[in-house]
Amino acid sequence: MPNGRIVERVKEEVDGGILHWIGTEPKSGGQKVINAHRSLVEHREKELAWFREEIKKAYGGRAPRVLDPFSGGGAIPLEAMRLGCETTAADINPVAWFILKCTLEYPQKLAGKTLPLPDFILEDEAFMEDFYKAHPQLVGHTKRTKKQQKEAMDDLFESHKQDSGLTPEADLAWQVRAWGRRVLNETRKELAPFYPTYADFEPLDLKHSEPYEKPAIRLVPLKDDGTPDIDALNADFSEEYLADKKNPRWVLKQTVAYLGARTVKCKNCRAIVPLLKTRWLCKTARKRILLTMKPKADGSGVSFGVQNNVPVQGGNGAQKREHDKRLGAGTMSRAGTRCPCCETIMTMEDLRTAGKAKLLGTLATAVVTEGQGSKEYRLPTQHELDSAAKAKAEFEKVFADVPFGLPDEPMPAEDALGMRLPKYGFTQWKDLFAARQLLALGTLVKAVRRVAASTEAGLPPEWREAVAAFLVILFDKTADYSSTVCTWHNSGEKIGHTFARFALPIMWDVAELATTNEVGGSISAQLGWIVRYIETALEAFKTASEVTIVRRSATQAGDVRLDAIVTDPPYYDAIPFSDCMDFFYVWIKRLIHDTPLEGEGWLKADASPKWDHEEKDGELIDDASRHGGDGRASKQSYEDGMARAFIACEKSLQDDGRLVIVFAHKHPNAWETLVSAIIRAGFIVDGSWPIQTEMGNRMRGMNSAALSSSVWLVCKKRPIT
Repeated sequence: MPNGRIVERVKEEVDGGILHWIGTEPKSGGQKVINAHRSLVEHREKELAWFREEIKKAYGGRAPRVLDPFSGGGAIPLEAMRLGCETTAADINPVAWFILKCTLEYPQKLAGKTLPLPDFILEDEAFMEDFYKAHPQLVGHTKRTKKQQKEAMDDLFESHKQDSGLTPEADLAWQVRAWGRRVLNETRKELAPFYPTYADFEPLDLKHSEPYEKPAIRLVPLKDDGTPDIDALNADFSEEYLADKKNPRWVLKQTVAYLGARTVKCKNCRAIVPLLKTRWLCKTARKRILLTMKPKADGSGVSFGVQNNVPVQGGNGAQKREHDKRLGAGTMSRAGTRCPCCETIMTMEDLRTAGKAKLLGTLATAVVTEGQGSKEYRLPTQHELDSAAKAKAEFEKVFADVPFGLPDEPMPAEDALGMRLPKYGFTQWKDLFAARQLLALGTLVKAVRRVAASTEAGLPPEWREAVAAFLVILFDKTADYSSTVCTWHNSGEKIGHTFARFALPIMWDVAELATTNEVGGSISAQLGWIVRYIETALEAFKTASEVTIVRRSATQAGDVRLDAIVTDPPYYDAIPFSDCMDFFYVWIKRLIHDTPLEGEGWLKADASPKWDHEEKDGELIDDASRHGGDGRASKQSYEDGMARAFIACEKSLQDDGRLVIVFAHKHPNAWETLVSAIIRAGFIVDGSWPIQTEMGNRMRGMNSAALSSSVWLVCKKRPIT
């Protein structure tokens, strides 16, 4: 039996949380490494081609028909496609359906195809330099960049040659990169005044500089396109002066994030209390930065400071940890909060009452910037505070032009599984966002819709649909890093995203991303991750079979007889998928309204499918809040729903077909319910296999007893006796 541990070789193939296919060419390592990789790819492709043929032989020369009725993001259908199977991916949730179109359908349809790049991107020198670096075979045969034109003029043998002026062709990944860059540029231009950038006066060579007087930081003026103009601040320095890196000059310090805390008024002294879990801004082995806090003389609240190079104290490791815990303690504990001005305790119930009365506020604590060597921390300037306040007066104007306006759809009920925010007065989805976040997201919605519409003039229909869909994904990934559930990771010095776990908890320390800057989590960073996936998928799908994407309930049997059904169904009461997906649903509804992507108009409801008591169908989850708090009814509905789903599987399978179920849960009730549903549907378990499928460094798996493995159950139809 396998022990669930990851093989070391597989660990080495994992990069940034993504297990790449062998076809993904390494980005570094030199020509020797690349050639070795290409040789391995050729060998693996031959193996895969042989395996596909053997699979067909086992099914009489045809491709086996495979279904995943709970497809979600599409991992199982994707691998079925690569094995040459005739694959159907189904899911009841419209967000999952939309994701499946992007992860499976569009890359498969457009793999190996190219189109000319749009005209507007040809003038983007940085983009075209990256493009030609990735496609060196096109240099000299297509339209030159300004840099290439200059190099050609300076070259004796090239200077007489004319620029061909031909527009280079690019695959889906580069098309999405180009149109996504246009979205970023338009959004940045509008939002730049709300994310001010500052500069420090310092040399580029910090180690060998001479002593100098350091003035206060200065606000960097903006260019017409919204990017900071650092050259304007250094205009008085000569080229000779700036050429010496030891000479101080104004150095751009791009904002990464604005840190803050939720607040409440003390019920005794009425001071504004920052609800901080920790005051550590950065805490690593070599870098220790603390947010200091002391009561104001007038008793109205507290004032903050930033202490760099906090010394380590204590003898052994346990003593050091205990000292750091006391030193960096905030005002919050599991019991509630302590007022730093009068020491009065406010319980969690007090905080929930204040939240429901809309009396919870927010307070800026620090700003994270990108320094020359590492991230730096400082207090916010008055201009930064004013910029955030200005957004409060602007975001509603932006949403006046957005379909359906502000996302005021209701959030899940207070007692919904994994939902803690409604207990504190967060009743509509718009409540999850600060004013500047709403302004940024509203502006981004408009930019995505505008740019997607502009593709009609230059792209064929199937390309237009794919590019527009990936721009929607770009928005949703940005939104995931743009809510007040996001926090600052003081050990990794990065912002966390909304769904670090499959829930919506109340977060007291909050972090607001500077979304238009070139920083982790921003629009630019998310575009990079999306393009990276598309590149990988295009390579993997060159020899993959087609896929059928269907939005339907798992309880509905299809018309085609299947050879295998492989699925990862809902885990009992583990994850409230539908409620979590509504975070994205309300935005997708606004993004694709009245566009070709809208399809049948199923995005007009306030939320994605829950449980329909009349139809006895919907999302399968044991959540008592869907059944008036009746736990027994909830469990029975889950079991009945799973049984009907497996009955549909039984009807769809060939007599010798197999149902493979991936399942993981610590509670015996979950297994009892699953096995009962399997038996009721007419299956017997023919085998089981535990496989480690979960990342140990995921938020859910850290400091908890979360499972790292899933059990794969192989079932066959029970013989009729």
